[in-house]
Amino acid sequence: ASERIADFFEKCKTDPSYWDNISNAGLQRIYEKYTWKIYAERLMTLSGVYGFWKYVSKLERQETRRYLEMFYILKYRNLVQTVPVAVEKSADGIE
Repeated sequence: ASERIADFFEKCKTDPSYWDNISNAGLQRIYEKYTWKIYAERLMTLSGVYGFWKYVSKLERQETRRYLEMFYILKYRNLVQTVPVAVEKSADGIE
């Protein structure tokens, strides 16, 4: 592991764009896979498929959505605001 870390820093030292490429790819993965919207949709799907919310608390879909919105406001809103917004590029590479 230490060799890989040292190799990474060496590549960053010799090629400053290497860090940008790794960083941009990481951010792109976050924007594609780990947004609140994606998380909420998956959670709503799971609650529908497994009937978890209905079984545990007899909540209907609208009540479940209210619960998730409250949870988001209390736990994730401040965290989400610190994540940089993705900038989409056009086909010619211009932002």
